[in-house]
Amino acid sequence: MSAPWARAPTLLALTPLAPAISLLPGGRWAFPLLAPLTLWPLFASAVRSAAYRRALGAGLVWVALLSAGVVLYTETAPAAAGARILNAEPYRAEMFRWIETGEGKENEPRRFLPEHALHLAAFCLLTVASGGYLGLAMGAALVSYMSYFVGSFALSSGMPVAGALIAWVPWSIVRVIAFIALGAVLARPVLAGWSAAFSARERRWMLAACGGIAVDLVVKTLLAPEYGLLLRGILSGAAR
Repeated sequence: MSAPWARAPTLLALTPLAPAISLLPGGRWAFPLLAPLTLWPLFASAVRSAAYRRALGAGLVWVALLSAGVVLYTETAPAAAGARILNAEPYRAEMFRWIETGEGKENEPRRFLPEHALHLAAFCLLTVASGGYLGLAMGAALVSYMSYFVGSFALSSGMPVAGALIAWVPWSIVRVIAFIALGAVLARPVLAGWSAAFSARERRWMLAACGGIAVDLVVKTLLAPEYGLLLRGILSGAAR
């Protein structure tokens, strides 16, 4: 095992500290752009070896650690987190309005489908163009503002841990898994060469990832109204 590879898990373990980058000058943009550095050695090596399960596993650990770091940041310094994380406060306000009123994009496929399609197209283009790195940076930006909402919900619910777990809505978790799997396959042409990019194995992984994206949309369509009521009930109970 090479020395850089041996150090990669230690580097990955530093991911919860990445939100601190947002406090630096220009940190609102630098944070998502630099956050993938803690994952990159593991992810790129796995993709070059076509070890997609390993890439997916490392990516999921990275997302979990990144989200935990942002949630902790939000719970300990909510004003700073809201100001320094891209799109954090607008997204939080949108989600809380959905929870409180039952109205919003979460309940309306005609509104959320175009947004998800745009995110998917941008993610695919960035991933193919950069061998995966910019796709991960985009993912860091999305996960960060979603995690800011999660941390904000946890604060409002009075349950710092349980509230954060509940606020990570199930369809978003499915989407994260699908995007990491898709990103691993789409990163391979740049990292390993186009000739090795689309064998039957890659096609199976791509099909599975697309299936995950479809599941995300179906689950969101079916569960979002009831899940919003669940979250509303938790906040109402905390306010009593």
